[in-house]
Amino acid sequence: MASEGVAGTTYFPCRPGCQIDFRWGLGRDLLLAETSGPIQTTESTFGGAQWDEPSSAQRQVAYDTMKLHRALHTQAMSEQDKAARLQSITEYSQEVASVLLAACDRPASTDHGQQAVKEDCCAWELLQLFYLFALRYEGSVTQDLVMWMKKHNSLLRGPEGSVREAFAELCGGIEDEQAAAQTLPGYWQVIQRLVLIGWTDDARDLLYVHSETQSTEDRQSMQAENAASHLLAQTDALLRRPPQVQPLSGQHNAAGTFLPFPDYADARDRWKADCLRLLDSPHWWDDCQAMAPDTAQGLRITLSIMSGNRDEINNIAASWLELLMGMLLYGLPAKAGTRHNIGSMITQCLNQRLSPASPSPYGHYLTLMEELLPGAAELDTAKVLAAGSQLSLWFKAHMPDILTAAPQGKSALQTTLEHDGGDLTEKLILAYAHSLMPYPTTWHVAAAYLPWCPCHGAEAMEQLLSQMPLTQGDTRLANQVLHECQLYGLPQVAVGVCRQMGVHHWQAGRTAAAISWFIRGHDDSRASEAAAPLVRQIEDMLANTSAGFQPTPALENLEGLLNSLAPAEAPANMAEPLQSHQQRKADSCLQHRGSLGFLQGFLKLQKAMTCMTEAKDHRQVQSAAASVRDMVMVLVGRKAAPQRMWLHLLFHVIPVIEASHPPVFSHKDTQLLLTRLQEAAVWISKDSHHQHQQHEVMTVRLALARIVAHAHLNAFQPTIAAEA
Repeated sequence: MASEGVAGTTYFPCRPGCQIDFRWGLGRDLLLAETSGPIQTTESTFGGAQWDEPSSAQRQVAYDTMKLHRALHTQAMSEQDKAARLQSITEYSQEVASVLLAACDRPASTDHGQQAVKEDCCAWELLQLFYLFALRYEGSVTQDLVMWMKKHNSLLRGPEGSVREAFAELCGGIEDEQAAAQTLPGYWQVIQRLVLIGWTDDARDLLYVHSETQSTEDRQSMQAENAASHLLAQTDALLRRPPQVQPLSGQHNAAGTFLPFPDYADARDRWKADCLRLLDSPHWWDDCQAMAPDTAQGLRITLSIMSGNRDEINNIAASWLELLMGMLLYGLPAKAGTRHNIGSMITQCLNQRLSPASPSPYGHYLTLMEELLPGAAELDTAKVLAAGSQLSLWFKAHMPDILTAAPQGKSALQTTLEHDGGDLTEKLILAYAHSLMPYPTTWHVAAAYLPWCPCHGAEAMEQLLSQMPLTQGDTRLANQVLHECQLYGLPQVAVGVCRQMGVHHWQAGRTAAAISWFIRGHDDSRASEAAAPLVRQIEDMLANTSAGFQPTPALENLEGLLNSLAPAEAPANMAEPLQSHQQRKADSCLQHRGSLGFLQGFLKLQKAMTCMTEAKDHRQVQSAAASVRDMVMVLVGRKAAPQRMWLHLLFHVIPVIEASHPPVFSHKDTQLLLTRLQEAAVWISKDSHHQHQQHEVMTVRLALARIVAHAHLNAFQPTIAAEA
């Protein structure tokens, strides 16, 4: 898709005479349909488009920072004073920085995704420095910027490339060439750039490979055999002990040489004075100039930078950022690196190197820093937000967590947007969540962010969970969605998910799974409809009066499900009249259960009949007969079974009716069954296809009549015995 002047993300070919219709799906998922006419009357093919799927590194960042983000905002809901809140944000930002650094170091699936994480990490640490460390502690940010620039130098490249690239290229040339190292192109320029930005150890490594230095076997005991080696040794000694201010981030170096800010300012002045004294040694420089003019020139410029010569600093700096570092380290007073002065220093370096009338000559990321670095140094939230908008959606969503540490940042982020209905923080979080929604590996991360969107979060959560792609019947995904519905109080969405899963399994012929999902979705009508084929199978089995009860594998597969339903037990005497409210409740329950109620009762009846045939003594026979009686009274007496099955059921239980002694069916039970038999007989007489069942009607009626007769005899037995 492309508009005029804008490169397309993806192109969709369309056949002649067809058109592409589209609508938005989940998150940024675009649903497409190619049609050759009105959709209602013509064939159409469907597809979709997605873009900017998170890489493996971005997914790892999303997973790990989701928990940290939730913990920070949960903690913010409790009462915290300003200091405690700032401490919480600082700890959070450091943990997030660790996650970003770990993701930068792991193998990436795409270069774009890995690059985005690196850019986020660089900007995140910059905001940490000014919005957290510089606000909490007094001192200079100079050493923090040195370490920050060294860590992210590959991003902060000027027109001549990054210092790290130049250093690596020079080291490769030294290994390959047989000539002296100092004769290679760019040797002294690289040393001077390294010194300029404070990478003195790397600069010393290059001085070590100078041919005059190599003549000494031990670097620590170099002897000045001539002017060049003497000046190299003295320069190396100065670079070995440059004063370094204690970073505001609290980091320590291996040598433990970081100085508190007051001590640093004095030590820096003394060190620069030593550099000037070495420069003011004419006899050494004259001799060196005579024997090695390139070395003399290179060392002189290097020492001029170290002593604070602004002209040389400006000449060597390859970008405004290198110029800034040179000025902070050497060219300006130590106080220039404090929070109150750094903003103006950054602006001066930008104005010195950039022309308002021409575009920036630097790379994309360093150009972004032209806005982000001065904005962060001045705590200008509007400028930081504008620059941060060029970074990833992850960064934009989490950036407010740091910006709220500054009072002006919090007020800017919490201002209600006139047309959106929420504040800027919510808008940024929603945009990030939408970018994660379409993908199976990140949708649950999106769900974790939406509760922190008070205005639109509930609507977005409902949209996310209700539109999850469950077409493949993914039970694991469905259960995850249901868990989220329960967690965030969305019962109606949960019902829709269950019904969707039920329909899928039903269409695939998985009856038991379909019924289970319908029950979970409180869709009893569809559950009964799904069970209807099994009911017909049982009816066909019962219609074969010569075969008796046969095992039904499909019914046995549903046993666990049916047993989990509320039991369909019969009262002690089904013929006993119920109270009106009890009658309505019982009839409503049976009608509500439909086919499932019948299957549950029939399964129990089938098991009871099996127990009858396997009984070994009279007690077991009577116990099984009582169970048969209960289920017959539920299925026939309370009409849980369809009317067309009543006759078949009664016919198959005749052996139980006549075998039990004493009878398990009471007089009133039998009267109710006779009534049901009569109703079934009337239904049969109206249907010519069932006239052959009249023999069954007579058989069952005769069996029930014998029970009534036995009941009368038993009732008069005590009277006859007394008269005798």
